[in-house]
Amino acid sequence: MIVPMRKYSFLVYHKEYDDFLLKLRELGVVHIIEREGSVTENILARFQRAEEVNKLIRFLDSRQVQPELNDEKVDAAEIVAELEEIQAEYARIDQQKTLLRKETAEIEPWGDFSPEQMHELEKKGFKIRLFITPLRDWNSDLSDHPSVFEINQSGGLVYFAVVDQGKGLPDDFNADEVKIPVHSLQWIEQEELKLEKHQIELNKRVSEMAKWYIPALHKYEQELLQDAELKKAFETTEKLADERLSILEGWIPAGAAEVLDKFLDAQGVVYLKESPVPGDKVPILLKNKGFASKFEVLGELYALPNYRELDLTPFFAPFYTIFFGFCIGDIGYGILITLVALLAKRKVTKEMKPVASLISYLGMSTFAFGVISGGFFGINLYETNLPGYQQLQAFYQANNTDMNNILFIMALVLGGIQILFGMGVKAANETVQFGFKYALSTIGWILLFVGGATIAGLNMYASVPMETLKPILYAVLGVSGVLILFLNSPGKNIFVNLGLGLWNTYNMVTGVLGDLLSYIRLFALGIATAILGFVFNSLAMSVGGGFFGVIFMVIILVIGHSINLFMAGLGAFVHPMRLTFVEFYKNAGFSGGGKKYHPFRKLT
Repeated sequence: MIVPMRKYSFLVYHKEYDDFLLKLRELGVVHIIEREGSVTENILARFQRAEEVNKLIRFLDSRQVQPELNDEKVDAAEIVAELEEIQAEYARIDQQKTLLRKETAEIEPWGDFSPEQMHELEKKGFKIRLFITPLRDWNSDLSDHPSVFEINQSGGLVYFAVVDQGKGLPDDFNADEVKIPVHSLQWIEQEELKLEKHQIELNKRVSEMAKWYIPALHKYEQELLQDAELKKAFETTEKLADERLSILEGWIPAGAAEVLDKFLDAQGVVYLKESPVPGDKVPILLKNKGFASKFEVLGELYALPNYRELDLTPFFAPFYTIFFGFCIGDIGYGILITLVALLAKRKVTKEMKPVASLISYLGMSTFAFGVISGGFFGINLYETNLPGYQQLQAFYQANNTDMNNILFIMALVLGGIQILFGMGVKAANETVQFGFKYALSTIGWILLFVGGATIAGLNMYASVPMETLKPILYAVLGVSGVLILFLNSPGKNIFVNLGLGLWNTYNMVTGVLGDLLSYIRLFALGIATAILGFVFNSLAMSVGGGFFGVIFMVIILVIGHSINLFMAGLGAFVHPMRLTFVEFYKNAGFSGGGKKYHPFRKLT
């Protein structure tokens, strides 16, 4: 759910304003409303500097060194400067290595020689000149010339040298001259060793910094952000009465209003409190409980709702969990995912515990769908003699079907349920935001789809004659038709509504059909995971017997199923998210655009 907000306007005497702002920051509940142009270049530079420090912290974290407390006083700015110099040195080393590799590629065809000796020979009247010519143009008779020395043939080219003593070049000479390399291969190898040694020294220093200075850098980053936020608050302040009065506006959660009121009364600050009105850009704070709260992190990856619509997190959370399990559908993988998540939950930070809980839910769903689909590390349990699966397989065969066909239908049914559920959410959203009459068209579509599906089901599976169902069908078509075609835009005349209704009908029919077919990806991903697991099992079983055969079999199984689980997990994460943010959000009428609640508070 979206936490209700209250808007506050503070009126403070200018001499008391600095102290008031610092105390307001200590309280840490007010989301300050920014005025246009309040983020100056100076403030922006501080935010950018904080981002740069954050990148350096991530750079040190990548070393995976356990940080230790450092009692000595540390100048974080100096540490940042040193890290930036180290990164610049890394870049210089990489550039130098690239140049040396390029130079090596140019020199290698000529072999290892000394450019210095060649220059010495030139001083004595023996000028060595280097040439390249395509192999097809090479005159092999030149090899017998006393001044021509073939060096190498590589890549369709002939590399040769000519000793020029001022007597000119041989006849029929057709080649491109190249400059004598500045360095030898031996010199390049030495330079590469120097760079490697320097890089090892830098790595050692970075590991030391990762061990001792990450907490100090975190604090420095927070100080930069805190300072920038304070300056932004001052810039946001509006001045009145010859700058004797300062006005500041902000939002707070309604539940914190009592605490803020007591604070303001104690400070003697004049303030105005009001509820949001249409047009206000109200910050969004989500507050879901239990199961749904773990999925807020997924919803924020796409967009936050605006203040006047429903928070869809508790509505998509069960579907996402089901879809994830559907995409993998393996008992063994489900057990692994759940165990890893539960073990990680004990060790990760407080902020990451909800993520670990989320993964454990997804693992349980994977296990449940593995039981349904009959997959266990790529083994099809319906082809075994296990009780239950054997009887189900016989039942499917007797009815000319199989589990794959059932899963295919299940994917479409789940998609239809989510689409209809999304329409129901849209109707509720329209009722809350605009009034019930604005939801009538959506209700008409729900009635049409649900009624049509119910009538078709009664005819196909309950053997109810269509003649008996026709009056109900006509009633459904009539009521839903009126709602869709004539009540879609309250306040407009009947002809405008009819035109809009026909256009919306075209969009709805084509859109819903495409949306429904998108859910086939759940079935496809589940089948792909099962097939790949079966392939790795077959490869492992094809290895010969004996001690080494068992070892290779285990290696293939571990590596193969690790790859399969990674790929399946990635697909199961992305595709249900796509179904959520595209198909479900669209049918639920999600508009989004909310800005996250960000209170003005002290960070250090």
